[in-house]
Amino acid sequence: MKKLVISGSSKLHERALYWRGYFEGRGYDVIDWPCPISTEEETLDEPQTEPGLSLGRWLSPSDSDYATRMTKIYKRFYKNLDQADTFFLMNEDKDGIEGYIGASAIAELTYVVTGNLNRGKKVEINILKLPAKSQNCYDEVKFWLDQDWIKIYQRPTGRKATIPVPDDAPKPEPTEPTEEPELVPLEQVTAAPTPVIAPISAPESTGKRGLFGRHADKTLDITTCKDKSLKSLTPEAREYLKVLCPEFPAWLLKYIAAPEFQRLSGVSMVSMDYSALYNFSHFSSVFQHSIGVALIIWNFTRDKKQTLAGLFHDIASPAFKHSIDYMNGDSETQESIEKDTGKIIRESKVITRQLKKDNILPSEVSDYHIYPIADNDVPNLAADRLEYTFSNGYFLYDTWTLDQIKTFYADLTILKNENDLDEIGFQTPSIAADFVTNNLTLSANYHGDKARATLQFLGDMMQSMINSGYLNMDDLYVMSEREIIDWILSCGDKPMSDAFRNFQRSTTVYSGATAKKNCYCISVKSKVRYITPLVLAPTDETVKSAKDQKAEDSAEPKAVRITSLDKKVKSAVDKYLDDKQSKYVGFDFDFKPYTAEA
Repeated sequence: MKKLVISGSSKLHERALYWRGYFEGRGYDVIDWPCPISTEEETLDEPQTEPGLSLGRWLSPSDSDYATRMTKIYKRFYKNLDQADTFFLMNEDKDGIEGYIGASAIAELTYVVTGNLNRGKKVEINILKLPAKSQNCYDEVKFWLDQDWIKIYQRPTGRKATIPVPDDAPKPEPTEPTEEPELVPLEQVTAAPTPVIAPISAPESTGKRGLFGRHADKTLDITTCKDKSLKSLTPEAREYLKVLCPEFPAWLLKYIAAPEFQRLSGVSMVSMDYSALYNFSHFSSVFQHSIGVALIIWNFTRDKKQTLAGLFHDIASPAFKHSIDYMNGDSETQESIEKDTGKIIRESKVITRQLKKDNILPSEVSDYHIYPIADNDVPNLAADRLEYTFSNGYFLYDTWTLDQIKTFYADLTILKNENDLDEIGFQTPSIAADFVTNNLTLSANYHGDKARATLQFLGDMMQSMINSGYLNMDDLYVMSEREIIDWILSCGDKPMSDAFRNFQRSTTVYSGATAKKNCYCISVKSKVRYITPLVLAPTDETVKSAKDQKAEDSAEPKAVRITSLDKKVKSAVDKYLDDKQSKYVGFDFDFKPYTAEA
């Protein structure tokens, strides 16, 4: 792994953190970067994970320990310069000066250049941009560029955006759990809710040693597990996921550790986190959602194939997820991004290695639609639909509390639906009724005016970036969403960057029966999401509907849709479905998406 040092003004430390994440995402080991001198004892040992977090009070030359800490930083930084394979000067614009390079930065750049010339070093040297002619260092930097001693960094796109790995390079093994959590034998685990109707039998044993050997039948507590594969999960997310499956199956960790799956931690579930239209208190990721789906399936089936199909069902999600469906003209079904699911699974060395150990074929976990517990048609209830209903409602839209989720979840079991297929359903009609009516408010958010305007705008912006050559589809699987946003704002295309800034500031959307002139206005329909789950009908209701005496004498609990039992629920659902989407939606700023010919 190439070691990289970032140089630049410490006052631009938030930008340094951005570039650090950028290069780490491309396979570099970033060993040093600009950071202000602060009251934190070891600022660089515990760097900020997000821009804007406190670094303590910044020190000035008048502080008593300023010189001591500055000396320590100089020694450490120049030591790291001697170890670096790549040097990147982050000469961002500062104080109105194009490509600002301060005294310390030019000294560091000079040190690396002379190291290559006099000490046999072969450090790759890049600067972000040519500095303004008004800067004292301009002539020298221009001379170095002319001699090809340094280069202007050309931001790569597509597959070139990652460091190529030689064919003969050693292949890293998948991350092992960093600790030995408290593992509990599966036979000691509290069983999943016993199905009242049509219980699912456990999968037959293959007679082989279980998956991952000693972890095959082990469980752990996700709220305390320190395995690196789960590091992006917040404490709130862990507490929620524990509700879905109190005993987390340890065998799942090595699948979660796959790079193709880890990437999903930066992909938003709703793609509506980036404007003033919404004020979400949490970030709900596809990573968290996919683990939740897998845990629901495992909780009810204890079937590894179905569980893995649920875990991988969104592995082909690009940055901005469903907005890419909008870009592809698939706003009403939102399935276009699923087409590469099987390909990504088959091309993942980590995933295929683990599947082979577990005697599972990639084709058995590449299509979650084949498992009705994992997925089924609207308005039926399946693990995927249940999970995003819970997590989006809890983390984003404040539809319900964690205690409500616990109440709903505890009442669920496996029933047989009208087509004699297994389906998750409720045991108590009143709980099912509350679930449906509360969820209608949440569901309206998915195809409301704000959502359709946002998702189509993002889709049009991504297509415009692609048509202009700033991005390609591969980038959407390499770059994070926040990184792509930064690229839009800094790519140099003023119409696009201005439009996106206006989008970020927007607090309202236009909606109406006619198109609004001189603004971004589109006509688009969206997928309508809602749930009318199965529920166990009261015995007396079943008896009354029996057609013969034999059925009446031997009547057993029957699964029916809640809408057939509760008129108020049916009325609420019908009203929801009758609500028409506005024909036109948009924003009060002008943006015309770029065509392929532009």
